[in-house]
Amino acid sequence: MYVALHNSFSSKQVEEFAKVVFGMGLNTIIFTKASSSAAQNGVPIVQKMAIKNNKNLMYLEGLEDAIELLNPENVIMITNSNIGKEKLNFEEIGEKDLIVFCGSNSGFSLKEIEAANGSPRHLLDVNIGPIGEASILLYNTLK
Repeated sequence: MYVALHNSFSSKQVEEFAKVVFGMGLNTIIFTKASSSAAQNGVPIVQKMAIKNNKNLMYLEGLEDAIELLNPENVIMITNSNIGKEKLNFEEIGEKDLIVFCGSNSGFSLKEIEAANGSPRHLLDVNIGPIGEASILLYNTLK
C-alpha cells in the first residue's frame, strides 16, 4: 500500500503525517501538490527524516504523477462523508493501492477525484484531518 498527502500548505502537517506513516512501519511516503511552508520547510525536514531512517520520500507536482509512476490497482481518496458516501472497508485495501489523504480543509475537488479516477471513501462522519485519519487507517490496516 502506498500513502500520499495531497495539497498540504502546512509544514507541521507534513512532518506529523510523515511521523505517523513511518512510525506505523511503511517505508515510502508520497507528497503531491505541496505548497507554501509545506513545500519550503516541511518536505525538506521529512526528507532528512527519511534519509536518517532509511525510508523513501516521493515529492511530486501532482496526484496524476504519483498515479503514473506507481501504477496502483486502486486509488482510494479519503474524504469527508459529504463527498465519499461509502465508508471505507479496511479489508478492501490491497498491497498495490494508493491511499490519498487531503491536506486542505476543503478536501478534494470533484475534478481531482475524477482526474485520479479515484474512489472517494470516508472513515468517520466528522472530519478530523489527514493525520488522525492516517492513524486510524494504518492502525486498522496493518494490525
